[in-house]
Amino acid sequence: MKIYYIIISFFLSLTLSAQENLSLEKALALGLENNFDIKIADIDIQIAENSNTWARAGKSPTIDLQGSFNNNLVRDNNPASFLQGTYYNGSLAVSANANWVLYNGGRIQLNKEQLMLAVDQQKLNKSTGINSLFRSIYQGYYEVIFQKEQLEVLNQVFALSKDRLAYENAKRDYGASNSFNLIQFESAVMADSNTVISQIQSVEIAKRNLYQILDIDRSVNYKFGERLSINPEDIDEEKLKEIMSEENYTLKSLEMIAALNRLNTGIAKASTKPVISLSGSLGFAENGFKFFADNPQTGEAFPFQESNRYTGNLSAIISYNLYDGGVRNDNIENAKLVEQLDNLSILQAKVEINNQLDILIDNYKNQLQILAIADKQITLARKNLEMTEEKFKAGQVTSIDFRNIQNQYLNSAFTKVGAIYTTLTTKSEIDFLVGTFVRNN
Repeated sequence: MKIYYIIISFFLSLTLSAQENLSLEKALALGLENNFDIKIADIDIQIAENSNTWARAGKSPTIDLQGSFNNNLVRDNNPASFLQGTYYNGSLAVSANANWVLYNGGRIQLNKEQLMLAVDQQKLNKSTGINSLFRSIYQGYYEVIFQKEQLEVLNQVFALSKDRLAYENAKRDYGASNSFNLIQFESAVMADSNTVISQIQSVEIAKRNLYQILDIDRSVNYKFGERLSINPEDIDEEKLKEIMSEENYTLKSLEMIAALNRLNTGIAKASTKPVISLSGSLGFAENGFKFFADNPQTGEAFPFQESNRYTGNLSAIISYNLYDGGVRNDNIENAKLVEQLDNLSILQAKVEINNQLDILIDNYKNQLQILAIADKQITLARKNLEMTEEKFKAGQVTSIDFRNIQNQYLNSAFTKVGAIYTTLTTKSEIDFLVGTFVRNN
């Protein structure tokens, strides 16, 4: 029998070896600091902000600088050629070309609005990720507390079983007990030992799952000093639905998509308007020519000839597509249809999330009723256990009856702990759906 006490003491020492307590607030802070998806979201926001410029929208002029250096050596033996023989022709040129779109049907402004929405979209993605992360941390944290509460109940029952066994052994020493009762209590102690060991493992699994959510080293072993408790809240359904219509992240994402598609409709309409642009260039070229022969008139070699040229150009260009087979009109019509789909998607999502909220609110209220009943059950079960213990000492109930009452107390305690945990989880789902999880924490 001692081996069970040694094993349980070993597991308990592991769970108590940590020095630092982990509160829910600290768990949320650690998750926010360590989560890789949040770090990636921050970089995505920076990229979107860097891209949000008027130049990328097309408002700024573009200037290109070009240079060239050409060298040609020709040996021409064609009798009909103007130049027969060997000659060199080369040039060094540089030019600057500029282009500036003055008007393109408003697409520049629409492009800028798209870039601004891209920044907002990345920020929304981050907020959505934080909302989901906080729900996971919240539920993972209270999963640990829930498992610890169950362990505490089992430890109480285990301690009671050990006390009853010790009491029965003492009675045996005075000849007031029998082997049947001893076997019953020894079996109860062994069964409770196995249950406690299994529950300790469940606590450790819950803790490791939470550490994984927090992206922290799994070798750490925090203490969890919080007790499983709840302060019942009055649910104002209308107020929650009003907040949800503004804060729900599914709706926010759909509205963001709808805003982008409205801009796409504007861009499709802008394609029916003319494009006016201004272009200009400045250039300079230095040319060289050498004919490798003697001048028949002077008998001297032809000299190296140099020349240069300056060029400049300024042009205004207007482009207007008169007919494209109806493609632009089709694009505009399709863009409008997409807007209708967006509106329908938003309406459908509102119906669905309102239905989900109604279900969650009903569940929350039902859980509060179950919790109230569980409080009464645990009170009655505790009194019944105390009365049964006195009757057992007086020899009025059997060991089997005492074990049955003990199991009733265990079930009642588990029911209460489970009701608290389920109520907390349901409330976290309400906060997540409404979109107030980040704000409330």
